[in-house]
Amino acid sequence: MEITYIIQKSRRRSIAVSVLPDNRVLVKAPYGTPESMVQEFLITKESWITNQIEKQNREAQKAKELGLLSDDEIKQIKKKARRILSERIEYWAEKIGVSYGRISIRLQSSRWGSCAQNGNLNFNCLLVLMPPEILDSVVVHELCHRKFMNHSKDFYAEINRVFPDYERCNKWLKENGGAFMKRIINNM
Repeated sequence: MEITYIIQKSRRRSIAVSVLPDNRVLVKAPYGTPESMVQEFLITKESWITNQIEKQNREAQKAKELGLLSDDEIKQIKKKARRILSERIEYWAEKIGVSYGRISIRLQSSRWGSCAQNGNLNFNCLLVLMPPEILDSVVVHELCHRKFMNHSKDFYAEINRVFPDYERCNKWLKENGGAFMKRIINNM
């Protein structure tokens, strides 16, 4: 397979590759990296790149089937997300025994949630379009960061103690989340 790619050189130490949402291949390389080294690297990553492109194409097809979201629909989704996420955060924070700071609900193109060091929480409004247990799994993940600001064994043990179905939900999100993200790409 012939791979067309874009090279972005910077003061990094190693070569990395990613597939952009429009299926273009981006290679990040250190200054001074010869073209031949980039091409050799791409040959070793060919099957990964092909799999990523196929996955993105499947997600784009599923997004079309689910329906692209208009600006008005996104506004309604954000309103609904503020209400539902606030309720679920309050419920799970009490169950886990943690406090939290400010809650932000946004339309994001690559993240489902995050927890800042100061306890502020950010969530993607698109979570409300998913099954409730998927939304809960993301809320629990971020709230468990209030106990462990890392992804250690202890962090995952805490998640599984509180939310035993986490692994299945996380797998569902990895397999299906991309299609939900692609429903909004034109609106970003």
